[in-house]
Amino acid sequence: MRTIEVATCKRETTSEKAILLKRPVLVLGWIPRIVVSVARSLRDHGVPVDVADFTGEARPHSRSIRYFKRLPWPDSDSSRFLAQIRDFIQQHGHDLVIPADDQALLALVQHYDDLNNLAHIACPPPPVTALVLNKLSTLEVARKCGLEIPKTKLISNSAELFESLSSFPLPWVLKPSSKQVRAEEVKSYTFRAVEDVKAAFPTTKDFTPPMLLQQYCSGFGVGVEVLMHKGKSVAVFQHRRLEEFPYSGGMSVTAMAEQPDPALIEKSVALLCALKWEGPAMVEFKVDGRNGEAFLMEVNGRYWGTISLPISVGVDFPLYHWQSVHGETPVVPDRYAVGTRWLWTTGYLMRLHGLLVAARRSRPARHEFQQSLMQFPAWLNRSTGHALFCASDPMPSVLELLRALKFLFVSDAKALFKRVAPRGRFR
Repeated sequence: MRTIEVATCKRETTSEKAILLKRPVLVLGWIPRIVVSVARSLRDHGVPVDVADFTGEARPHSRSIRYFKRLPWPDSDSSRFLAQIRDFIQQHGHDLVIPADDQALLALVQHYDDLNNLAHIACPPPPVTALVLNKLSTLEVARKCGLEIPKTKLISNSAELFESLSSFPLPWVLKPSSKQVRAEEVKSYTFRAVEDVKAAFPTTKDFTPPMLLQQYCSGFGVGVEVLMHKGKSVAVFQHRRLEEFPYSGGMSVTAMAEQPDPALIEKSVALLCALKWEGPAMVEFKVDGRNGEAFLMEVNGRYWGTISLPISVGVDFPLYHWQSVHGETPVVPDRYAVGTRWLWTTGYLMRLHGLLVAARRSRPARHEFQQSLMQFPAWLNRSTGHALFCASDPMPSVLELLRALKFLFVSDAKALFKRVAPRGRFR
């Protein structure tokens, strides 16, 4: 017998006999704060969890994960990917496969029919999932549902970007139109002045796939998380983004549980119903603090980076998801601890590093760095929910932090050598 705990590390004993009575679940993905959080939740309730990944990222070491399988990239060898994941499912008897990032979601959709006869695939059929993977399609459905969306234009190359200067007022956000690309292949940009556009694209550049040019929406980020099952919402949760990495806008590094806003919940559920979504999803809004106006940003059709926050306050989405799939009726609390704060330590430190680099040329970045550095100790208290750290299962957090520090050290060393080495040596 051993003890596995969720993000709050509240001690709960799980018998090995109970675990053997439930068939294992396969989580496909690599992002530790998602994969490990889902695994801890299910393992706490007697469900064995295995993990598979094809990105080449480091293996997640956690007491909550039973077996790990390295798969080939679906893009480069689709047949081998399918054969190996089928073999893994058949060998270990998984009855549920959960995608934990957009690339995993896409891989499962591409082989949906071949895998769905072996296990329940935790996403809707391909035509539905495609609406969420394509951001423009999501926005179009949202518009028809009456949701406010940012002014948006599809851009195929940088020339079209400059042509929009007169008709599309700055500031702008330029981001991929599809989630069907690797995150490292296409960047997102925020342009506040014409000079920013010229600096980013000094020469003509084609965008493959096309990019979305959107108006910049001021305000704070709000995530409305919903578990959908047979057209109805099983559980809802809401959080506010406090700080992000990179500091200019990106992934949450600190967040706070909020009281669900009935209007946002209604809009989110209506959108997911219109999309015919099944399973977990996060509907992301940007809310203007001055007038409360909420603009839809996107929909993540899988578990999100702050998943350990609702789990830590008793809204256990992975458990409710598993129960719904297996014909059980989840018992969902009607309230949770509003105001609970959440910290992704590795992301916070990487954000600080980015601010420190920017501080050399930006006074606002320097001020924000000083402020974030002073606030960091206040986040390290017992009431904070952690993205990954858990005293009974520390290795996922420790290894992620060490890998991040190594990456930052190497990148800083290269940048320093380029500045001090003779000109042309590192071209």
